[in-house]
Amino acid sequence: MPLSLPGPSLCASWETLADGLQVQRLVLHLPQMREQLLAPSSSVALFAQTPPSALAACPAPLAEPSAEAVIDQAGLQHWLGVPAEYGTAGAGTNPLAASASQVADTLLGGVTDPVVRAAVAAVCAASAWWTGAFAVIRHLGVHHTTLQPVDTAITLNTLQSATSIVALGTAQRILAEQLRTASADEAVRMAYCRVITESIVVESRLPELLDELGELRLVDLVSTSIPWRGRFTKYAGGTGAGQVE
Repeated sequence: MPLSLPGPSLCASWETLADGLQVQRLVLHLPQMREQLLAPSSSVALFAQTPPSALAACPAPLAEPSAEAVIDQAGLQHWLGVPAEYGTAGAGTNPLAASASQVADTLLGGVTDPVVRAAVAAVCAASAWWTGAFAVIRHLGVHHTTLQPVDTAITLNTLQSATSIVALGTAQRILAEQLRTASADEAVRMAYCRVITESIVVESRLPELLDELGELRLVDLVSTSIPWRGRFTKYAGGTGAGQVE
C-alpha cells in the first residue's frame, strides 16, 4: 500500500496558529494604529523618543526577487506582505531596524548564497516593523496576565531587544526550511547552528523581557517567535486574550 505523507507536527500547527493570530490582531487594530500615526498622543512617553510613523515605517522591498519563493516556502508570506501593504511610506528609518539588521549580519557570516541572504535579511527587517506596529498601539492594550489596561511606560531599548528575538525566530524558520528542502551548503548549516545557539542564549532573558513588554500583543509576538520552554504554554492552557480582542 502506498504510504501517506506525514501531517504537520504539533509545533508546526501551533506556529501556524500564532501566525494567524498576529495577522488577525494587526488587521483588527488598523484603525487605532492609523489614529496614532496621524495624531500621536503626547501622553505616551515612547513617542517622545521616536515618532510612531517611524516605528511603522515600511521596510525596503526584497533585494533579490527570487528570495520570495524561499520566504513563501517557509510560510512567511504574510510577514512581508502585511508591512508592504500597511507600512507608512516616507517615514524615515525605523529605530528598531538596526537591531533586526544586526541579527541578520550575525547569522549570515560566510553565507554567499544571495537568495538565502536576501530572504533572511528581509524577514529580519520585517520583524522590526511588526514589533514597531504593535508598539504604536501598546498603550491601548491590556497586560498579558492581568488583562487590565496597560499603564506602564516602555523604553526603546526594550523594543530593540524584542525586535532581535523576533528576528531570530523568523530567520530560523528560513534557515530550517532551507536545510529541509534544499541542498544547503556548509555556510547555511553553520548559520542555522548560530541561530539555534543565539536562541538558547536569549531564553534566560525572555521572562524578564516579557514582563517589561507587558502588553498582550507584544508579549505574544515575542514569546511565540523562537522555540523555548514557554513558547505555546498559554495557548495550550487556554487564555482570556480572545475575549479581550
